[in-house]
Amino acid sequence: MWSKVLIFLQQLIQLLRNLRAWLWARLSPLLARLLAPFCRYEVETLKGRRLVWDFYPLVMAGFTLLFVAIIIYVIRFSYSSEGARYRAAAERVQREKRVQDLPLRGSILASDERPVAVTTPVYRLGLDFLSEPLKVLYAPLPTGKTHQDSLERAKYYATRQELDYGLDRLAVLIDSIYDLKAHGLNRQQLKARWRKGLEQRKRGLPVINLDVSYQQYQILMASSPFAPKIIKNKRVPSLLSKMIISTERTKRIYPFGSLAYRTIGQLQPSGENNISKGKSGLELRYDDLLRGRIGSARRVYYGNSYRRIVDEPALDGADIVTNLDMDIQSIVEHSLREQLQQLEAESGTVVLMEVKTGKIVAISNLEQVKRSPGTYSESINMAMTNKAEPGSTFKVASMMVALDDGIVRPNDTIDVGNGLWPHEGRVVRDHNAGKGGYGRISVAQTIIKSSNVGVAKIIVKGYKDKPDEYVEKIRRLGFGFNFQKEVDLQGVERASVRKRSDNPNRWYNTTLAWMSYGYETQIPPIYTLAFFNAIANGGRYMRPYFVSEIRRRDSLTQHIEPKVLKEQICKPETLQAIQEMLRRVVTEGTGKKARSAYVTISGKSGTAQLSGKHGYRDSLGQVRHQVSFCAYFPSEAPRYSCIAVIRAPSPRYSAGGGVMAAPIIRRIAESLVALEKPRPLDSLPRSASPLAYTRHIAAGRTETLLQLLEQMGLPAPQLGAKAPAYIRIDSAARISALPLTAHDIPDLRGMSAMDAVYLLRSRGYRVQLVGAGNVVSQSIPAGTAAARGSEIVLQLGYEA
Repeated sequence: MWSKVLIFLQQLIQLLRNLRAWLWARLSPLLARLLAPFCRYEVETLKGRRLVWDFYPLVMAGFTLLFVAIIIYVIRFSYSSEGARYRAAAERVQREKRVQDLPLRGSILASDERPVAVTTPVYRLGLDFLSEPLKVLYAPLPTGKTHQDSLERAKYYATRQELDYGLDRLAVLIDSIYDLKAHGLNRQQLKARWRKGLEQRKRGLPVINLDVSYQQYQILMASSPFAPKIIKNKRVPSLLSKMIISTERTKRIYPFGSLAYRTIGQLQPSGENNISKGKSGLELRYDDLLRGRIGSARRVYYGNSYRRIVDEPALDGADIVTNLDMDIQSIVEHSLREQLQQLEAESGTVVLMEVKTGKIVAISNLEQVKRSPGTYSESINMAMTNKAEPGSTFKVASMMVALDDGIVRPNDTIDVGNGLWPHEGRVVRDHNAGKGGYGRISVAQTIIKSSNVGVAKIIVKGYKDKPDEYVEKIRRLGFGFNFQKEVDLQGVERASVRKRSDNPNRWYNTTLAWMSYGYETQIPPIYTLAFFNAIANGGRYMRPYFVSEIRRRDSLTQHIEPKVLKEQICKPETLQAIQEMLRRVVTEGTGKKARSAYVTISGKSGTAQLSGKHGYRDSLGQVRHQVSFCAYFPSEAPRYSCIAVIRAPSPRYSAGGGVMAAPIIRRIAESLVALEKPRPLDSLPRSASPLAYTRHIAAGRTETLLQLLEQMGLPAPQLGAKAPAYIRIDSAARISALPLTAHDIPDLRGMSAMDAVYLLRSRGYRVQLVGAGNVVSQSIPAGTAAARGSEIVLQLGYEA
């Protein structure tokens, strides 16, 4: 160590010598001239001799010593603790720093241009307990009796009083914005956390671990304790306004909540370059366009503040306009959720497509939440990814191939016997095999009545010796298209209809027969829907797609036109025969549950056993089913095609697509007719019984509803001091108390969203709202005992 010190001193001495020599050479002539009058002193002795005293060398030596002393002082100061503090401050205050100019991610819009995914600024707020105004609290409190000591004590107590008052007001303000009880907090806990931060002298202690929106941020800053105080007509900043630290970032929000949530997609956490990337759905498919381009900027320090100078502006992401109609989406999701809850099913899918264009107008994929029976949430996009055996909806494709090849004609007859057909050591079975079967029926009736035996006999008869020809023609109906390239959504699975030549070892003597009615294939629902859409569209096969426009800065960048993938999927006479069969399926066949008095519907039911690790039975030995119904409406001039799929309904119910899935299609079709073509009130049938029009129309807090009755000019009864907290009113203006028990979920139907949320949160439940309007259904039925903290999904609407 000492050797290093000696080397350093030697180098320093040599440096000083060189510096002295350089200064001497440069400054010596100049100083000599300047100091000559002061450095030479002549005197005359008693003997008349003149003496000259020259002080010039001494002056120069003094200057040299002074310079060396300054150098030594600077070196000592640089390596002292005070010097280290100044060096650290200098490092923090960078004069210029290259930074990124980040783009704003583009929005995803519904067909009417309402945003369904939008980026907005949010803030996280922190308290700086090391800020300058609080330093008086950390200094020792003076105990002397001088005037200065009195002033210091007064400043201490005033600061402490203002801080305590500010934290109390802040707790009240945060509670009013966030409803602390819903987050498992209260005001006392927040204040205790802040006071602990004061004791520990925390810098940037979170006010609350929740995002603050731009609107909330403006409200906070304009409210006590952050708003400035008025003292002698002057605005004086409050103490907490000097302590607050705000960190801004962007957040992706989805204004319509769970509606089409998986199709719209989600984002990954901020990654490279602090930019979020698409994780799924449209967010992933159009990520390159939505993300934008990063620009560059400089962060420059001027005086006491930083300024940001943009060199290359960022290019904000483009907006994409989808085909989704969020009003129809709400109808679709509500219809699916209601049916899933009734059937206690595992999951379900509904897709609604515009016939002429292939635009996907609405899509819903709901799956039961684990350990929460009756609660369903948006899951993976099963419409695009779920490869399963479709069941009897596939019979329509088999029939189209057979009719086109002239194997059979619609009026030909075929004997399906008692519904059991032994074939190659196995038995093909009809759904009514235990009831005697259909006997001899027409070819058309094999579709209308959904006879497995009838369709299998037709296909085996025509293609037993040439199964690859049958499969090739099935693929040409659209089941061989590559939707991974055609559909503008990430993660679409291809349909799988295999040929014998693909793998002869896996082609069995029974494969063709079973394939003809929907087994031995793997078909995602979107393929089935696109095929039925082509039938509705006069044989023209349209590409299903989600996005119609791409815009940047309010100007149209790209308009995406409908695309015809195949001009004609079959002969006109074949198409006409198939359309008639699908119409009769609803009027007289297995799809009667889809029949409506308001709109004509054509379609086909499908029922298939779900295969898994244990074959077609689960671990308990029970058979699980997938049921579906694919249709279009109105039959005479189709506007929409729709598929509804329900997976694993409760085994307590008899599985069947016509019974379980068809009602979903009917409700959607009727809702769309009412939405687009409302009927005049005087054209609706009227019942002779007054009781037919007495319905529960409202529920909620007693005080609110009684005031509403008075405002409407209706008689409001006097309930007295013992009036129930919540009441229900029917259309005859009769009032009844709303039963409330300690641990059971109340009946919330008819309540406003505000009253329902208040009631549930006051009981410790978490609430999720879907839609708009009053409560029309709830995920946990009324009267069910539920633990505090359980989430309840409330479906909102405008039903009576």
